[in-house]
Amino acid sequence: RRPSNRGSKGVMDFGELTVAQLKDKCAELKIPKTGKKAELVSRVKLASTTKPKRGRPRSQTPKKSSSKKQPKNAGSSKKAAPTSRSKSPAPRSSSRKAPRARSTPRKPSSTKKKSSSSHSTAKPPYAYIFEPSPSSGGILTESGAQNIANHKYVAGGNTSFDNFMNPYWNSWVEFLPLWMAPNLVTTSGGLFCLMSFAVTWYVNANFEPYSTPYFVLMINGFCTWAYYTLDCMDGKQARRTGTSSPLGQLFDHGCDCVCNLAHLSTVMAVLNLGPTPLAIAGQVILQFSFFTAQWQEYHTGALPHKFGELGVTEVNHFTAAFSFVFGLLEGAGFLDTGEFFNSVAFGNMKINEMFIWGWIVMNAVLLTISVGKTLKAAGVECLKHLATPFLASVLGMFLVSTSPDVLTSNLRPIMLSLGFFFCLITNKMIVFSMAKMTFAAFQVDVLPLLAMVVLVPKMDGEQIALALKVLTGWQAIRLIYWCRNTIIQLCEKLDINCFTIKEKGD
Repeated sequence: RRPSNRGSKGVMDFGELTVAQLKDKCAELKIPKTGKKAELVSRVKLASTTKPKRGRPRSQTPKKSSSKKQPKNAGSSKKAAPTSRSKSPAPRSSSRKAPRARSTPRKPSSTKKKSSSSHSTAKPPYAYIFEPSPSSGGILTESGAQNIANHKYVAGGNTSFDNFMNPYWNSWVEFLPLWMAPNLVTTSGGLFCLMSFAVTWYVNANFEPYSTPYFVLMINGFCTWAYYTLDCMDGKQARRTGTSSPLGQLFDHGCDCVCNLAHLSTVMAVLNLGPTPLAIAGQVILQFSFFTAQWQEYHTGALPHKFGELGVTEVNHFTAAFSFVFGLLEGAGFLDTGEFFNSVAFGNMKINEMFIWGWIVMNAVLLTISVGKTLKAAGVECLKHLATPFLASVLGMFLVSTSPDVLTSNLRPIMLSLGFFFCLITNKMIVFSMAKMTFAAFQVDVLPLLAMVVLVPKMDGEQIALALKVLTGWQAIRLIYWCRNTIIQLCEKLDINCFTIKEKGD
């Protein structure tokens, strides 16, 4: 793929290329293709910026028998610029004639102004607790906001099902009015997830067996499909209206992070699993895996959308069909979902438990693949950023295992408090990846969750319920406050509106 982002002098920007693309470029230029991404970009940039001008012959080594006159500046202290195919040019012998001098000396590559890139190869410095704070207030530093303004999104590729669905999404986006902002399309999809989560919570807060009506399952399936369809149309609406911006990526992926809670609620309502630690384990592995995908983009510059032919499109459509079809079967009297999923399938393991374990294993495999690719590109130091989500996962599982009553009476508050925390650090990772800002290894927002785990054994049932509600409210406020301030700062930097299309004269 030829990068479209070029600097002011027409210099190709190699920072947005993946490691595989950089290695291909190294092979093309016949230079070493080993090392980390920063070394590859530096090597390719040096080789490319020192190419001779078009129309001039490439002189690798001047001929000894050349009858051409030696240039005037041959004896000067300045060395001739190396060609793009030379690995490390050796000093020329004084007995050899130097190549013909250019009429205008080429400026050293180090003096060229760097072009903006989608993902800088220079890694931000590591911070263990405290991140650099903006001098002017807000969330982003001035350089971070500028990096987001220059950011170019690098997608992870399409699956066969993506290619099959694309013509439908392209045709359906034509029904959207041109005044509708892309972020408003994303928000509309998120409202479907909110409706699904709220309806399921109202009729069956703890996912008790035999308690979710069939029409709720069908509503959840439709809402999941509507959410993802609009999620795939928002970018097309942005290109259609000419309003593409880096804020769209933040809004899109941030909304996806929050909607994971609704997807989990949809699946749990079908499985009739009940308030068990296995339900929390399914949520923790899902949100940890989603965080890891954003962490991979932070270090490599490319967000993974798929592994082979399994991607987010397949997972979302399966979730929608899973809920809608089982609701339809139960409504038609062909199947009782509660009885079916709570029946024993193998040994003492029920069907719903087998399903959750399969879900956990699948996400663990995807998470492992993502970690392996990131380690290969960024080194062992990148693992520091996984410390806080790992700690939160352990704390969540420890919280629900302290007492059976804690989970039985407070499943939804526990899910929401954990979910809002993961949404906060994931959205932060998304923004800091685009801004090339330092993400601290230890996120202090995990401290309230840690305090809750310490205090629960000393509380009675009513105190635990109250403390969990306070914790959930605090995590929700932190998430809303952080996202709101970030969006306001980006809208001011990009000179755009969040939910409306700004007219040229505004």
